[in-house]
Amino acid sequence: MLLLLAGASDTARGLLAESFLGDHPNWKHLALEDIYDPEQATADDFQTAFNTIVACECVRDARKAGECPVLITCPSATMLETVQEEFPSDLVCVRLGVEQEWEGHSFDHEVNAKKCSLKEIGGFLRKLAKA
Repeated sequence: MLLLLAGASDTARGLLAESFLGDHPNWKHLALEDIYDPEQATADDFQTAFNTIVACECVRDARKAGECPVLITCPSATMLETVQEEFPSDLVCVRLGVEQEWEGHSFDHEVNAKKCSLKEIGGFLRKLAKA
């Protein structure tokens, strides 16, 4: 399974990922925040997309070595589009929050992070992981 979290803040996604991975030690984490430069991203969507494709190739290689589920945290709409193109059938996308940046993008699930606690969202993610 590939589970992608987009939206909310870097801090919120990081806390959710840390909690989730603590409960799921066999999962890997691709933190696209690590390769995202907001200043470069606004000027060069091509470079952002290219960096994301390279990261997706790393996920493919890891999954070929042994079937492992991966949690992907995503800070930008450009990166989301690229990941969705790279994994059209395996990906479950969760939108956290209601930020306008994510309007018009396709998500399997949406969670209003302003109305749900991190604990509640974590419980929802655990249920998805079991499905």
